[in-house]
Amino acid sequence: MTTGDAVRRTAVMERAIASADALFSLEGIPEGVVVPEPEGEAATEAAVERLGTRFARLDGQVRHALRRTRDHASNLSSDRLQGLSEIVQNAEDLGATDVRILTRGRELLVAHNGSPVRLPNVLALAMPWLTSKAEQAESTGRFGIGLMTLQSLSPHLEVHCGHYRFRVGDPDISVAEPFPVPDWFAGDTWTVLRVPLERGVLSADEVNAWLAEWGDSALLFLGSVGSVTHLDEQGEVRHRLALDREAGEAFEAQVGGRSVAVETGEARAGDGSRWMVCRATVPSPSGITRSHKAGGPTTALAVALPSGPDDAGRIYASLPVADTALALCVSAQFDPIASRQALDDTPWNRALNALIGDLWAAAVLWQFRRDPARAWRAVPLPDDARDSRDPVAALERLLLDRARAGVSHGLVLDVAGRGLLGLGDLAVEDETLAGVVTEEEVSRVAECTAVLPDVARDEDGRWREVLADWEDHDGAVPVTVDLYDALRLLDDETRSPQANVRLAAAGLSADMDTSLLSSRWLVDSSGGRHLVPRREEPAVFTDVQRGLGASLGFSREIHSAFLADTDEARSVRAWLRNREALLTDADAVAVIRRLAAIGAAAGGSGPDVLRLADDQLIELRDGFAHLPESERETLGRDVGRAIRLQGHRYDHAGKREAIDVSPARAYLPARLDSSEREESFAFAAGRTAGPVWLRSRYAEVLQRGATGMGARKFLRLLGAETAPRLRRHPGGRERFTQSPKGLPANVMSGPRARTDSLRAQGATFTLDDYDSPNLRAVASNIAAEQDPQVRRHRAAALFHVLGRAWSRLSDHDEVAAVYDHYVWQDRGKTAAFWLWQLRDTPWLDNGNGTPSAPARLRMRTTSTVAVYGADDTRFLHPEIQQLIGRRSDVLRALDISEEARTEDLVECLQRLRRQEEESGDRDVPAALILYEALAERTVGRGVGVSGEMLLRAVVRAFGEGNGLVLTDSG
Repeated sequence: MTTGDAVRRTAVMERAIASADALFSLEGIPEGVVVPEPEGEAATEAAVERLGTRFARLDGQVRHALRRTRDHASNLSSDRLQGLSEIVQNAEDLGATDVRILTRGRELLVAHNGSPVRLPNVLALAMPWLTSKAEQAESTGRFGIGLMTLQSLSPHLEVHCGHYRFRVGDPDISVAEPFPVPDWFAGDTWTVLRVPLERGVLSADEVNAWLAEWGDSALLFLGSVGSVTHLDEQGEVRHRLALDREAGEAFEAQVGGRSVAVETGEARAGDGSRWMVCRATVPSPSGITRSHKAGGPTTALAVALPSGPDDAGRIYASLPVADTALALCVSAQFDPIASRQALDDTPWNRALNALIGDLWAAAVLWQFRRDPARAWRAVPLPDDARDSRDPVAALERLLLDRARAGVSHGLVLDVAGRGLLGLGDLAVEDETLAGVVTEEEVSRVAECTAVLPDVARDEDGRWREVLADWEDHDGAVPVTVDLYDALRLLDDETRSPQANVRLAAAGLSADMDTSLLSSRWLVDSSGGRHLVPRREEPAVFTDVQRGLGASLGFSREIHSAFLADTDEARSVRAWLRNREALLTDADAVAVIRRLAAIGAAAGGSGPDVLRLADDQLIELRDGFAHLPESERETLGRDVGRAIRLQGHRYDHAGKREAIDVSPARAYLPARLDSSEREESFAFAAGRTAGPVWLRSRYAEVLQRGATGMGARKFLRLLGAETAPRLRRHPGGRERFTQSPKGLPANVMSGPRARTDSLRAQGATFTLDDYDSPNLRAVASNIAAEQDPQVRRHRAAALFHVLGRAWSRLSDHDEVAAVYDHYVWQDRGKTAAFWLWQLRDTPWLDNGNGTPSAPARLRMRTTSTVAVYGADDTRFLHPEIQQLIGRRSDVLRALDISEEARTEDLVECLQRLRRQEEESGDRDVPAALILYEALAERTVGRGVGVSGEMLLRAVVRAFGEGNGLVLTDSG
């Protein structure tokens, strides 16, 4: 080297050192500051060494603080590889297009092809919180500490670029030793960062995992960096992040109250993920400055909406800063916190949120025009927006409000054949109707122009959730056709049976089965449409047209669509069977149960009864043979109410007339009665108007077949009776809530004796009382019979009928007597109304052959003659007495005494008292007999006993006048 060369070299190095001193003496690194770059390798090393010397000469506390700050940079982020994203960020700011990573041995290398390193960069790397980009509005770095997060991997960081080879760490800045870099990894002009590693600190798999989590979408908003590639030591790709981009059609949008141009494009990742990216440059928020960063007159905004499988949401400041639950990616010149893992809560960020909201709404509406099914994923729902105070949560809530108030009203869809229509012009079916009704049916029911097209519905059904949220918050929504509205379609006779099955099944799944009862949607095998048969209606559907239902003529074969092997058809069949409207396998038992339900509902009256021919009656009887014994009695009477057989009755003139009659309301003729003819109810009734009778011919009809059930047994099973029926008295009143009905003491047409008896008991009503119109009619008809012989034989027959049926009748021969005061006050027992009527009707002849009321008669016995004397008017006619034998239960109920009654004994004592007063003779022996008999009858009778004189009435009689004590001993 010549002397001149040495002088020139010395001058070059001195200038480099002077540049280093000048740079170190500046306060910050202002934009536009010009610091001459070192010339050549030696000068560059000299400048680096000079910066190291200046750091070493700092006061101890200052140097200590700088080093501690740098050392603690590893704690800024919870992501130990945060430094990799910072390198990519710096590469982006330097205009790099490619970033490469190599993990080999005990070092991590990262290279990029951006602008080369300059001297201010060296100082910025060595001094935490010092940035060379604070005055660059378009760059994203703010604090200058980002790369120091690599301290989590190593205390040292080396940078190699051109003549620059320096190490940051301990010491603060020093010249680094050169090292070999493979040609395939970095070119001569590339910048290479080297991180020395201790053994086991970092593996290639960890870098791969970090890149996979970061994802291709991390590059969405980078303007220059197109790929980040992790290579192995042979140059093979371990993992690569990259996006293919394609420009799209621009559009105009209102952002921040101004119309701006929005550029669109599509970004595609290798895994199939796609994003529609919308970018706009808008005026910066007025009167608001950025934190620690320069701001320009305009600011860049970008929104990316997912169109593929990756719909993870992120907030970017060029690179990802924070996650969001919303399916969108948003980038703006946000102010992040130092760790770049969240946004700072600054006025600038809040102002950017409002601008982003405008751009996002425009982007969503644009996507709805092009890919409406995917656009729903970009619309937030309430559960997506967090309820916290950070800026990201505030943005989520803002976008939720913009969707409701803006997007819903601005959304228009291209409907085939209809053009562009807003949501308010469209209809949509309720979720329960999906696949159940057609689009034409939906629009018809809703009376709308068209239906929300299938191409505008996402497969996951998010569109329904979004529309539901918009409807709840006054957004624009289509007219919804719910299941209740759609069920009206069941009356459409043009619908197929299969369509009716699907719609009915939907109604059943929503517990709207009552709505199915008013439409003609059931289809028979011939195509006829029918209402669902009521339980009281003699109509039923079957899967086959045979069996008892077909024989009776009230079954229809159901259409095969209802018998299909589908969930919907099975649901409908189960419901119909439960309503006993569908019978399967020609089941006779099910038909009988259906008939019983009809009879129970109709009560044996109305138009829904079946008139059976002889063959039908026989088949019905044969069907009963298949019923379990336990059900025959319970179902038989109801079946008897549901059918009509041939019968007759008599008018008031005694003329016979043929009628159709319900077995459950009819009586058996004498021929079908098990008793002797002259002891049957038919004989007793004669030609009484009122009772109805089955025809005797059924004795022969029901002899056919061999089921083991004769005519009498079967007809009795159907409810036909051989004795008078009782019924609850229709005059009962509901005097008190939740209490039995009461029949007044002075009820119209009631016997006087009943009224007097109840008054004597202090009672005003009887509870759950019964009458028997047929029994009253027969007794009255007997009383009117002119032929004494016939009258007495008919009366005796009625006695026998009552006696045979007494086990049933006696359940209602006595009722409670009560007084109505706040509640029913008990006053003992009394005879039932029907029994009072029978006692009061003169249907029994007395000894003189005159019809008399039973209550006035006695059985002629030695004892009764001794008490009453031989007056025939007091006694039952001897012919009747002989015919009836000893029916003591009926005699007692009719108050016909076989012995002297209490009131008769009292009357005899009164007669003895009058005899004594008239003649002066006292018949003491007769009085003692009467006292003894009276004592036997009155002991324990402090309350009323039906047909007997009350104890207090006896005591009262003993105190009246001269009394009834007729012995000296009292």
